[in-house]
Amino acid sequence: MVILVTGGAGFIGSHIVDKLCEKGYTVRVFDLAEPHRSDVEWVKGDLLNMDDLFKAFKDVEYVYHLAAIADVNIALTRPELCLQVNEVGTLNLLRAAHSFEVTRVILASTTWVYNRAEGIVTEETPIPPPDHLYTASKIGQENLLIAWNKHFGIPYTILRFDIPYGERMRANMAIAIFVKRAINRESITIYGDGEQGRCFINISDLSDGCIAAMHNNGKNQIVNLAGKEFITINRIIKELKKTFGELKVNYEPPRPGDFKGVVVSIDKAKKLFGWEPKVEFSEGLKRYIESVMAPSSKK
Repeated sequence: MVILVTGGAGFIGSHIVDKLCEKGYTVRVFDLAEPHRSDVEWVKGDLLNMDDLFKAFKDVEYVYHLAAIADVNIALTRPELCLQVNEVGTLNLLRAAHSFEVTRVILASTTWVYNRAEGIVTEETPIPPPDHLYTASKIGQENLLIAWNKHFGIPYTILRFDIPYGERMRANMAIAIFVKRAINRESITIYGDGEQGRCFINISDLSDGCIAAMHNNGKNQIVNLAGKEFITINRIIKELKKTFGELKVNYEPPRPGDFKGVVVSIDKAKKLFGWEPKVEFSEGLKRYIESVMAPSSKK
């Protein structure tokens, strides 16, 4: 079967492409950027161009939809682009999926949709009105898939990711920033008491969960994919000190609107797919540090 990965040249998408190739699937990447590997088909295209999408969908059975404005800062500075790409782009993708009668669309969503919830969140936790444009666009994507299924019958799976980390992650993500500063012996600034955090998930575990979601049990389901532990910012610093020794850390007052984080339940993913994370945070962080330092160590 042909599996299409929109955004397959990006951080998460490229790792999903790797896992699919390992399992012997025929993979097609739809992205404006060239994929990181040459043994997959690349359709260079834009979600806002229906001709591009129709070229990409020939013989496709499953679609992993990751192409999006994922940088929250871009979402704030260019809100019209965020809404166009994330929502209109998803609508265009659904039109193409309907025309080519794909088996299922698997959407990369986010645990940001839980917003200011507290404690433990599950897929049944009520979704409050969003307080961020990025969050609004992701809720919009989810609702489009659900409504399209009701009208036209295209099956879906919605995967809500907590914050991933690992090789090829974007340089502006928190862990990447901290590691770079630690390598350069620069001070690290933490806003608040450092007890805020996320259920960070290693990219290897996340991509495994995405592949597992093709299981029949995933049809028309919303499923969380997150790490096993709630990892605080202070814990990240503690782990970094194991590699780099003492670090200069500055604590500043919390920024308005900063989110303390929630514990994300992954019980549904365990039940439906038999999936759970395997990489402990300390090991995953060590692997990431090694991947960052490897080029300089070879000089």
